[in-house]
Amino acid sequence: MKYCIECGRNKATQGEFCDSCFNETKICRRCQQRKSIFEFEKNQRSIAGKISRRGECKECRKWKKPISIKVRQEYEKIHPRPPIGKPFHCPVCDRVIIRQFKNDVTLDHSHKDSKIRGWICRQCNSSIGMMDEDVSILKRAIKWIQGTLRTFFSFL
Repeated sequence: MKYCIECGRNKATQGEFCDSCFNETKICRRCQQRKSIFEFEKNQRSIAGKISRRGECKECRKWKKPISIKVRQEYEKIHPRPPIGKPFHCPVCDRVIIRQFKNDVTLDHSHKDSKIRGWICRQCNSSIGMMDEDVSILKRAIKWIQGTLRTFFSFL
């Protein structure tokens, strides 16, 4: 019996996919449109083996420029990834973590011009990315945390 290549649990009935995965949809966090999961890039596998997909559809991710393999390799020759088992100081959050996993320290870069900024922890990289690398959003987040962001909600 052939299993679904998406979830690995169910029998593949729709080519390489099970009915459930073949018909699965999600809402893009950028354009807010419901789309087939196949319109979202694969991100990584969960511990249970299920493939997770990016939060933004392929169309909305087009503007993001990746680091070229050559540029990444050149950077890593000069500034190697911190080794697993060793302490790493994140320049953004100012925390020291002991590296445990391959992805707990990431090579941060600008998605607008693909310029490498350096190694930072996964939490900081994700946070910056979730705020679209937009300084005005980050400033609003700071004001929100400080309790100084003026909102115009009326409470009943």
